[in-house]
Parts: sequence; structure tokens; C-alpha cells
Amino acid sequence: MFKTTWLATVIVFFFISSTGYAQDKTIDSINTILANPKTSDMVRLNTIYAGMSNSIGWSKQHIAYYNQLLPVFSKGLKMDNLTPKMKKEYLYAAGAYYYNVAKKETIDGSDKAPEHYDLAIKYWKETKDYKTMASAMIGKGTYYRKLADWPKTFENFFEALKYYESIKNESGISHVNQEIGTTCIAQQDWEKAIVYLKKSLVYYDVPESELWKSDRHEIAVINNNIGVAYTRLKKFPEAHKSYLRAYEIIKPNKDPQAESLVLVQLANSSSDMGDSAQAQIYLDQALALCKDDLSRQGVYGNAARVYNKSKKYDKAAEYGEKSYALGLKLKNIGARTGMSNLLYKIYKESGQYDKALKMYEAWIVLKDSSNTEASKNELAQQRLKYDFERKELQQKILQQQKLTAVKLEQQKHLSVIKLENEKKSALETSRNKLAQQRLKYDFEKKTLNQKLVQGKKVAAIKLEGEKKTAVKNNWLIGLSGALLLFLLGGYFYYRNTKQKQAITVLEKDQIKQKLLVTQMNPHFIFNSIDNIQGLIQDKQDKEAVDYLSKFSKLTRQILENSNENYISLSEEVEMTQNYLAIQQLLYNNKFNYTISIEDAIDSETIFLPPMLTQPFIENAIKHGLSNKSEEGMISIHFYLKEAKLFFEVTDNGKGFETDKKTTNHKSLAMTITKERLIGYTKNQDFLVQTDNIMDQHTNIVGAKVSFEIPYIYEN
Repeated sequence: MFKTTWLATVIVFFFISSTGYAQDKTIDSINTILANPKTSDMVRLNTIYAGMSNSIGWSKQHIAYYNQLLPVFSKGLKMDNLTPKMKKEYLYAAGAYYYNVAKKETIDGSDKAPEHYDLAIKYWKETKDYKTMASAMIGKGTYYRKLADWPKTFENFFEALKYYESIKNESGISHVNQEIGTTCIAQQDWEKAIVYLKKSLVYYDVPESELWKSDRHEIAVINNNIGVAYTRLKKFPEAHKSYLRAYEIIKPNKDPQAESLVLVQLANSSSDMGDSAQAQIYLDQALALCKDDLSRQGVYGNAARVYNKSKKYDKAAEYGEKSYALGLKLKNIGARTGMSNLLYKIYKESGQYDKALKMYEAWIVLKDSSNTEASKNELAQQRLKYDFERKELQQKILQQQKLTAVKLEQQKHLSVIKLENEKKSALETSRNKLAQQRLKYDFEKKTLNQKLVQGKKVAAIKLEGEKKTAVKNNWLIGLSGALLLFLLGGYFYYRNTKQKQAITVLEKDQIKQKLLVTQMNPHFIFNSIDNIQGLIQDKQDKEAVDYLSKFSKLTRQILENSNENYISLSEEVEMTQNYLAIQQLLYNNKFNYTISIEDAIDSETIFLPPMLTQPFIENAIKHGLSNKSEEGMISIHFYLKEAKLFFEVTDNGKGFETDKKTTNHKSLAMTITKERLIGYTKNQDFLVQTDNIMDQHTNIVGAKVSFEIPYIYEN
């Protein structure tokens, strides 16, 4: 199950070609066919070369014979009186040749690979072998994935998926979904990666007794990648479950290396969930499976990363040193480089600055030795970074030593002071004991005398107090009444104020809603969609996708920003760019635009109310350029003047005085925007400055609108 005939042929060929005798027999067969090629031998010749192209190594002798395949197929396709069956065999063989050449070019990084994949697709499409043709599309997609050209990658993958679905090839559908999921992981789009990888798993939803060894390997790889995606999403229980499934399915394969790698992932996920004990068990199991130093070196390194993540720096350093030692023994510069960098971070975080400095110096040396072709500028930059961090570590070591000495000195000083204070306290206690007793006696005597005098005064004071209490009660009743009236008045004033505030908030919300309606009016939406549809009908797919993306993004920005009081200047500029791009499409590109921000302005830290500029830009396009059929220009400028932020939009149209109707035009959006500006500035006399632009002959060559934008600065 899950195996194709050609793959079985390749496996058999690779098995027999592992001996010198088998290779000699293969070469003899090729020589015989090439000496006198017959159409009846093409199937056999194609099988031999397919096996050679998929075998490991691509020996020079095999490549030499493989290069002779192209003229044979080319000659065969030009022969007269070819039967449909033999023509199909020649076409299939030509496709196989270009496909395998493209595969090798993909590995070698040659830019010829897409061209040869296209030739393979062309020949296989003519044979109507859509299954094989789709595999070439997948190969082309993987080539573009190596270049991180995501649009072309997905274009080829989904084209292959379309053909696999048309012929209902479940194996191919699973393969494409796996490749799409893997690409999403490369893009760090974890949610989509999980969706497509799970689609790929559906194909393997059969009893385990029907699974081949290679099927188990694929299922383990897919589940492992799903676990990676869940881990990056911090969904640790789901990640752990996927790793467990990968481990269960790979275990019967008796593949210690693959099994140990999955166990390390289980250790990582256990650590992420806070179960350090279980993480240790998985690490021990992974180590037990390691039969050579290379496997141990990898597992030790992963163990160091697990313990570093859980901040168990002692354990992390122990396993890191073991991995580093094995990397030294195996002369593996790459492994030693990565581990020396990890050990540097572990020692730095745990405060062992001497060891951190030692590992940092080792990392720099190893990094330089593994990258001898680095430019002089890069080397100088790394040296500067090294000197800086080395100096920082040395300073921390010195500071740590000074801090220890200071603490010790302070402890000694405090001990001396404490001893002196104890002595003084004892002496003072002895001297003052007699004086304290005398003071106590005098105090008690004086207290007794005072009580006798106070007893006589109490009766008189009590009578006087009752009189004063009566007067106080009268005052209290009067004051209570006044306070009650004051509280009632305050309550009604507070209620009135709250009602006014509610009305003000409602008015602001109504202004926002009006502004949103003006930004997203149906006329603008329908025109935009009609134009995008026109591009699609004209087969301008790339432009249509580009404008549709901008229109979608503009819609989302307007809806989101309408609920915000302030957005950054960079977000306002981005929204303006999308809006102008859509307007260019609506007006058939009759104008261009520029957006400039003064160098002194940091667009990420300047925040302003959203959608203040759009109505004035729309007015410049719709009315200012109404006399222009082409070469229109809209210029937008943000600048600071006397610590105030100003917005300015200019056009090269007819100006304000050429058409009274246009001059007196006031859009609803501009009216609402002015109301918003007055609300933000609290200035009823807020002015929007409008001027005509004149040339040297005082002719009107455009119009300019500018006004101050209220903003806040956030550092």
C-alpha cells in the first residue's frame, strides 16, 4: 500500500546497483541500447535512467551515460511513423530526463531548475499523465521555497493539488498538503501549518497493520512538525500530544536515531509544561538509544537547551560541556560553534562570568574558522562586538569581586558598631537606673495631688459642659439641615453634568459613524470591485490580486481605525498609500502621488487622530484634478513647525478660482473632519489654509491645502 510501481523499480535498482557486478551489467545494458537504439528498448532505458537519477551519489560514470539520454529522446521524437504508444514512451522518457536534471539542479542551487521543471511538465502533460506532471510542479514549488519566493511556491503547490484532486489521487493530495504545511512553518504561519499538515494525515488514516515502514516515517515527520507549530503557538499540551503520536508511530520502525530525536522533542514539551521529572525520563531514554558519539553529541546538546529553558543552569552547563567535548572529539566545528554560544549564555545568566568569557572567546574563534570567506567588514564588526562583550564580561567579573569585598567590609564594620552599641547600652542602663526610680516616685506623687485638685473641678466643669452641650446641639441641628440642602444640590448638579457628558459622547460617536460612512461609501466600493473585476477579465491576475489585497487591507484599516482615538503616523501613511493606490485604479492611473515625512519626525512615536487627511486628499483628486486626463500629481507632506505638526496636500490641477462651483464645494467628510479638528483643538476658529499655486507668470498651476494636526508623542 501507498507505493507506486516506479518507486519500487528504483528501490530494486538501487539494491542491485550496490554491487560492482550489478553496476557493470547496468552499464553494459546502456551501451547496447545506445549503440543501436530501438523504440522497443525505450521503456527499459527509461527505467534504468530513472533508477540512476534517484540513486545516492550520482557517480561520474552514471552521469556520463545519463547525459547521453537527451539526444536519444530528441532523435526518437523526430522519427516518422511513430505509433501513439511509442510517442507516449518517448515523451514520458523526455519528461523523466528533465525532471531528474531539475531535481539535481535544485540540490545544487542552479537557477536553471525552473526551466527544466517546466519542460518536464510540458512533456508529461502531453502524455496526459497528470499524476507525474503534478510531481514536477511540487518539485518546482520546493525550488522556490528554498529561495523564500512564497507566491511562486504556493502557485505551484496549489496547481499540483488541482490536478491530484481532478484524478482523485489521495497519495498526491496528502503529499501536497504536507509540502504546503511545511512551507507555512518556514513562513512561521503556525495556524495554517497545522491545518494543512492535519489534512495530509487523513490519507494515513488506516489500520496500522497496513502501513509500510516509510509510511510510519512520514506520519512521524508530520506529527513532529505539528508539534513544532503548537509549541510556537505556546499550546504545549497539544504539542506534547503530537510528539507522543510521532513517537508511538516511529517506535516499531526500530530506527534509534529518529526515535531519539522525537524523544528529545517530548523532553522539550514536558519542560514547557513544567514537568521536569518527565523531561528527564525522556532525555534518559533518548541517551540510551544513542549508539555512537554523533548521536550522543546531538542529544546532549538538546538536553542542555531543555535545562537552560527551565533555568536549571547547573544541569544545562553539565550537558552542554558533554556535547561540546564530543563535538571536539568528532572535529565537528558547527556543533562546537553552536554549543559554545549556548554555554556562553548559560554561564552569563548564572553569573559565572569567567566561564562565560572563556566560552565567548571559543565561540568567536570557532565562528571565524567555520566562516573563512566572511568579508573584512563583517569580521571587523564581529571583532568590535567581541571586544565590547569581552570588556562587559571583564567589568562584570571585576564588579562582582568588588561587590564581594565591599559586602565583607560592611559586615565587619557592622559587627564592630553592634559590639560598641551593646557596651554603651549596658553602661547607660546601669547609670540611669537610680534616676529612673526617683523620677517614677516624683511622678506618682504629683499625679496623686493633681487628682485631688481635679476632683473639685470636675463638678463645676460638668455643669458648664452640660450648658455648652445644649448650645452645640442647637448648632448641630442647624448645620445638619444646611448640609442636607448642600448634598441635594450637589446630587442634582452631578446628574446634570453626567447627562451633558453622555450627550457629548453620543455626538462624538455620531461624528465617527458619519466619517466611517463617508470613507466607505457604496459608490467607492462598487467602483473598486468593478475595476478589480475588469483586471481579472483582462487576465491581469497579478495586478488584480495586488489591488484586491490593497482594497481589503484599506477596508480593514478604516474599520479598525474608526474605533481608535489615536493611531501612529506610520499607520496613517500606510492607510493613505492603500487609499491612493485604489484611487489610481479608479481614475485609470491619470495621476501619480508622493508622500514625504520630514526627517525630524519619528512616524512610530507620533500619534494623531485617524482619517483626518483622507477627505482633503479625495477632494484634491476628485475636484482639483478634474481637468486632468493624465499626468496628474498629488503631493502629500508632513512637517513640523514650531513644535506643531502640519499636513499639506498639493495638486497640479486647476486651482480654487477657476471654477466657483468647485471652490465652494464642501464634502460631508471634510465638514465632519473640521468638526473633529475643532473638537480636538478646542478652537472654534480653527482654520484650514487653502491657496492657489502660481508659476512665474502668475498663472494658476495647482492648489494647496494645509492645516495643523493635533498629535501626542509617545516615547
